[in-house]
Amino acid sequence: MKVFQREKKFEIWALAAAIILMVGCGRAPIGDPSVDTDQFETLRKEAASLKSKLASTQSHIDNLRLELNNGDAQDVSGGLSAPDILDELMEIKLTSGNRGRIQRRINFLFESLSQQGEVAVPHIREFLNRMEDVDFSVPKSPKDESNELEYWRTRMVHGPLDFEQPPSLRIGLIDILAEVGGEKAEKALAEVLSTTGRGFEIAYTAKKLQKWIGKDAYRDEALGAAHELLGEPIDVANGNKFDAASRQYLFMVLEMYKDKTFVQTAQGQLIKENGKIDRSVLSYFENISEGGAIDAVVQAMQSGQLRESDMREMARVAVQAVGKNDAQADSLFQDIMTSDQYSLDVKLETIRSMDNAEDLTNMDKNEQATVLQSRLALMNTIQLGDDDIMSWANEIYSGRIESKIQGRGFDDEKAYESMHDSFRKINEQVRRESRGANSGAEVNNQPTIIRGNPGD
Repeated sequence: MKVFQREKKFEIWALAAAIILMVGCGRAPIGDPSVDTDQFETLRKEAASLKSKLASTQSHIDNLRLELNNGDAQDVSGGLSAPDILDELMEIKLTSGNRGRIQRRINFLFESLSQQGEVAVPHIREFLNRMEDVDFSVPKSPKDESNELEYWRTRMVHGPLDFEQPPSLRIGLIDILAEVGGEKAEKALAEVLSTTGRGFEIAYTAKKLQKWIGKDAYRDEALGAAHELLGEPIDVANGNKFDAASRQYLFMVLEMYKDKTFVQTAQGQLIKENGKIDRSVLSYFENISEGGAIDAVVQAMQSGQLRESDMREMARVAVQAVGKNDAQADSLFQDIMTSDQYSLDVKLETIRSMDNAEDLTNMDKNEQATVLQSRLALMNTIQLGDDDIMSWANEIYSGRIESKIQGRGFDDEKAYESMHDSFRKINEQVRRESRGANSGAEVNNQPTIIRGNPGD
């Protein structure tokens, strides 16, 4: 702050010097009889211009003095007020030709607004309540725009919430509120949660509040908004890619607050109308439900309507409930491993997931060991032929779980390296045989027979 004040005092001194230079130019007085009529008129106009500049400069000096004496002064950055800055930002238009220059101007305007501190908060709050926005992106061709929106709508699961540059005006203003801090800024951010119909903004604002205040900051408000919009989504006119992924961002909000109250509702949303799984729902189940959605997963897997990639993801989620006194989950594991209904890839994903400790992170070591021991016991009940490749995979991952129960690391264990190498060879062999057995139009659901130990 002291450095800032020294800079302002120097600026006042410089402006004062400029005034002296403007009024003391050595010109002949306007009333000098040696000056002819034309010269007199020219000098009169010049004097009027100098007086106008003097008044403007004096006003700027007064504003600078006010800023030194009052932290709430609005006039910074060449005299731009908060409304001036917001108006200019609303007119921003990026192109491939002006991107660098305009981006620098955007950064300057945001920094200028941030420097105004709490004085800018009411203006930002008023603007956010207008529900207007400007995307800070270079326009794409209609085809590229359509492809991008479709990708974000159907393929995105966890959209980004960290940016080097704000992707839009509203996101930039949310950043500024979090930077300024204080009660007024906090209330303005909370108001975004209750008023916006955009899932992306709810997720972004909630994350800012969590980082600022704590992990449970405005939990009820954020989750209430997410539940409401997941039940009755709002179609954003001329929405951007973040709006296309609004549903995904809303499920991210549920994950951010570890909300399990939506599990039952989400079960009915797992399979979309086109028969495909909703990966946002699946991710939510995987990260939050801890097997609580096993009914929906079992029903979907046994429907025979899912694609191969969907089946693999479903299996990974289902395994989270295995070994946790869930008879339905244990039965599904056995069914996957022994039934010809499921492809080898699904079987491999299932057995791999049994060794996955990510779903055990909220347990202490004793609880983890108990679940792993139950899984190991279940794996030992699987009866497969000696020539069935899944017999080898089951043996390999049983060994991995045993090592984990005993607390042995894998990185420096020769046994683990041998198992890993064996599994890699098995997997490569399966892929070769699958490619040779069919053209790729059909998935081979029959057990794969091998000759000899692939690990040899």
